[in-house]
Amino acid sequence: MPRLNPIRRKPELPPAQSDPARWRPQAFGHKRARAIADPIVEPGWSGVRVLAHAGRNPDGSTYATLSDEQGIDCTAEFADLAEAIAAANLGDEIVVDGWLTVQPTQPGEGVSLPLLETPGQGQLLAQMFGGGRARQAKPSRLLDPARPVAFVAVDLLLVDGSSLIEVPLLERKRLLDSALQVGELIRITPYVRPPIGSLADTWRAVGFREMVYKPANGRYLPAGEPSDWAIALIATR
Repeated sequence: MPRLNPIRRKPELPPAQSDPARWRPQAFGHKRARAIADPIVEPGWSGVRVLAHAGRNPDGSTYATLSDEQGIDCTAEFADLAEAIAAANLGDEIVVDGWLTVQPTQPGEGVSLPLLETPGQGQLLAQMFGGGRARQAKPSRLLDPARPVAFVAVDLLLVDGSSLIEVPLLERKRLLDSALQVGELIRITPYVRPPIGSLADTWRAVGFREMVYKPANGRYLPAGEPSDWAIALIATR
């Protein structure tokens, strides 16, 4: 039962940080990418940003729900993909930050996504295969109905009832690899640590126009407030 504030006499709701049902995708901030200390770098995806909550019912059946940056439930809108996420869940309960995007399902362009550990440039070059479109300023439901929508996981926030939002990002990235079974519609974003070298040119060549910089030791802000994540354009040379 909610505890009453003795002054305002109104129920005190638990803070968003303590209630996974109220979590929202962490927002990007306004820092310059070069100001991020000890960053990891990911390609900038386009599509609809969501949190996926997946778990198991008492009878052993699986489920997954999807909520967007505004907290709007979009599970029914992407029912087939929610079913795929539920089947890919390797834990009892997980919450994953990711993108609903057609980029990995575009033939002839893009980047393969099962890679999690810090890769070399040669490894990434060997894994290019599909997808690439400049990321829109705001999430959009206008995904191409002619192409399958995939879920690209970028962060793991909860596993088997234990919150990971206070765990450093790099460790969350490593745990993410064991939380989902990668498949045709379920991917995990690649990431690298500087120096990036010619990898930026490679990402641009396969369709990406932006890179995302995140501090390797950063915690997750699940209330959707601006953070120390930064976006940088991939320069044209």
